[in-house]
Amino acid sequence: MTSETQGCRGGIMHLPRVTIPVVACIFLVLAVSSAGFGQAVFGNITGTVTDPSGAAVPNAEIAITDLDRGITYTTRTTSEGNFTQTHLLAGHYQVKVTAPGFSEFSASTEVQVDATTRADAQLRVGKAETTVIVRAETPLLKTDRADVSNTLTGNEVEQLPMLNRNVTTLVLALPGSQLNGFQHASSENPQGGLQINVNGQYFYSNGFELDGTENHSNILGIAVINPNPDALEEFKVTTGNYDAEFGNVSGALLQGTTKSGTNQIHGSLFEYLRNDKSNAADPFTSLKPP
Repeated sequence: MTSETQGCRGGIMHLPRVTIPVVACIFLVLAVSSAGFGQAVFGNITGTVTDPSGAAVPNAEIAITDLDRGITYTTRTTSEGNFTQTHLLAGHYQVKVTAPGFSEFSASTEVQVDATTRADAQLRVGKAETTVIVRAETPLLKTDRADVSNTLTGNEVEQLPMLNRNVTTLVLALPGSQLNGFQHASSENPQGGLQINVNGQYFYSNGFELDGTENHSNILGIAVINPNPDALEEFKVTTGNYDAEFGNVSGALLQGTTKSGTNQIHGSLFEYLRNDKSNAADPFTSLKPP
């Protein structure tokens, strides 16, 4: 084996023999990296399919359709009636379950980033032409993980009052958060990220991710990119019981997911103005001393 480049023989350039294992290693690294990247970007749908008596229905066909993008994923239940579909982008989904001798089951649900959505189905005996439609409801208790988190949809981010249209100000609405005593100068922090202490931890202990990639400045301790609120599909803040993949966070973990392509084109136009003429009067300035 040699690493030296061989010359042309008969007009054909012979690549060094070490090239093949090097290229194989590069592809392996890229494959592993993409799998790890997906853990923080995607969500999952899992569930159990049963018959009217509560017994598991094996080998039932599951069709999960992304209503926002028109993509359908298919899988089947195991011998215990369980199914799981991973690597789903955040959005609205329709879950259809079909099995011989049972009516078709259909339910609508929502997938969030770095979260698992349950979509259990109890089939009814009947013909395949009959469809049972169920409206999914958000469970009151999470049973698949113990993290303490709050997730805002893109519509909620747009509607909530937000000082200077700065997404990081939403963290101040959570229990245990406090604005740090000093803030970075605008010259070194042009995007206006705030230093917020959470659960008694200094703001350097917070973590930031944008579309599954690291978004934390190790020098300033704030987000490198502070996204425009209109560009966010979801905004999730976790303040406790983080997954092991976020082991470097002890304060708050802020995860933003930007909107991806759809069949429609959207935009926004706004003007932000604050001055003494349009602001409400300070009630304390009109008080007259006795």
